[in-house]
Amino acid sequence: MARQNISRGASANDGTGDSLRDAAAKINENFAELYEHLSGDSAALSSGITFTGTSILDANSNELINFTTTASAVNEITITNKATGVAPIISATGGDTNINLNITSKGTGSVVISKAAFSSSEITANGAASTSATYIICNKGSALAVSLADGTTVGEYKIFTNKGAGTATITPTNFAQGTTFALAQYDGCTVIWDGTNWYLVGNQGEVTVA
Repeated sequence: MARQNISRGASANDGTGDSLRDAAAKINENFAELYEHLSGDSAALSSGITFTGTSILDANSNELINFTTTASAVNEITITNKATGVAPIISATGGDTNINLNITSKGTGSVVISKAAFSSSEITANGAASTSATYIICNKGSALAVSLADGTTVGEYKIFTNKGAGTATITPTNFAQGTTFALAQYDGCTVIWDGTNWYLVGNQGEVTVA
């Protein structure tokens, strides 16, 4: 529906404008259409916005962001702003317990990151490496035993460094090159998950595989 303008007449109180009843009807119909576009309900305005279109356009009517719908979708992204000194967050959220967040380029293009940092977890006592952090910092004054559960996504990385005086021995549940790998103090290594096993793909210093 096109926007309905209320006629004010040629001059004040000349009787040529819309009646109060007709003007009220136009106002109601204009608001009903706005509600329908914003929330998908002409009678109630929800806290979210329903996009009846598939894209947001820029000032030149060129596509800026495209939207693709999925039937019965339960997962989505949530954007959280933050106060001064704290980074905003783009999160995968929804009904599932564990949700990947996929960023995909087109064709042979790459996802270019200006500067990358990995989530980290320090382990100071014998136990399991964090399943949610990428970078595991081993730090114990004596021998440290760390178990490593299977990965959840093909291509998942784990980075280990050892700044503790004791040797850190990591035992993956499934390890293609043996049973364990051990890091002396100040050494580090990287492993990658192929869907079945962890593979040691890079190391610096004294890393022992057994």
